[in-house]
Amino acid sequence: MGSTAQRKQLKKRERFIGIPYRVAQSSQFASLKAAEVKLLIDMLTQYTGSNNGSLSPCHSLMRKRGWAKSSLHRAFSALLSKGFLVVTRQGWKVRGRATLVAITWNGIDEPRNGIMFDEGIKPSPVPLALWCKDPTA
Repeated sequence: MGSTAQRKQLKKRERFIGIPYRVAQSSQFASLKAAEVKLLIDMLTQYTGSNNGSLSPCHSLMRKRGWAKSSLHRAFSALLSKGFLVVTRQGWKVRGRATLVAITWNGIDEPRNGIMFDEGIKPSPVPLALWCKDPTA
C-alpha cells in the first residue's frame, strides 16, 4: 500500500463519471430504460469537466462502446425527449460534422477548436435542467 500522499496524488489524476445524487434519485432517472442509462454513462465518458456541449453520440464513437445504430438512435431520441440531453449542434449525415450534445444537469461550456453551436445555443454556467421540468406545464 502506498503512502497517503501517493494515494491523494493518484486520486487527483483519475477521472470519474459523476451523476449528481439529486438526478440519480429522481423519478425521471428511475424511469429511464437500461439502454438510456448506458448511453448517458457512455456520453459522460467523453466529459472532461470543460466540454459540455461538445459531446458526440455519433455511431463511429459509440460503436466502440458496443452500440448498434438502431439501439443508439432509440436511446438517444429518448434521452432528448426526456430532457437529459440537448443538441447544441445538429450534424449532417455525411462525415465531417457530428451532432454535438450537452448533459442538461451541467451548464454548457464554451466550444473550442473553432466549433460553433447552433443558433439559439449559448454557453452558460447555469444548467438547463430540462430533465426535471414537467413537460405538461
